[in-house]
Amino acid sequence: MLEDVFQYRTLIGKCELGVGLEWDDIEHVTTLESRFEPSQGDKHKHVSRKFRREAVRMTGVMRGDRIHDRVEIVELGLGGMVVRNAPYIARGEQIELVVDIGELSYRFRAQGVWLKDDGDDYKVGLAFVGMPVCLHKVAVSAHHHDVVDQIAAAA
Repeated sequence: MLEDVFQYRTLIGKCELGVGLEWDDIEHVTTLESRFEPSQGDKHKHVSRKFRREAVRMTGVMRGDRIHDRVEIVELGLGGMVVRNAPYIARGEQIELVVDIGELSYRFRAQGVWLKDDGDDYKVGLAFVGMPVCLHKVAVSAHHHDVVDQIAAAA
């Protein structure tokens, strides 16, 4: 599902840059938009979202001005996402969300839309901004466990 969101945001980003799309790309955008159409339940609740968000369970790292926190992604859609265990994100504040899956590192820019208390942390609604980036991580040599790995495992 994250790959679909990445592909959609990349294609929409090309449009926003004025590059344009080929016919196959236009068909792919249309297919993705139809798969994420708001459900009948959303329409009855008068939710004014353009795309449906689906429940997911992923972790990522939120980075921004004085922010570098691990968060849990609980909802994901073509237009944005909802994260839990997040720091305070002001409305309109831009952040980067990094999601690592295997050898791929997906990086999305987003801005805060809404914020709710969630215990000690916050539950935050984010809207995607711009084009995402996907990095392929390659290890030049074998990794040897060290103190940094122990700290990450303890967290």
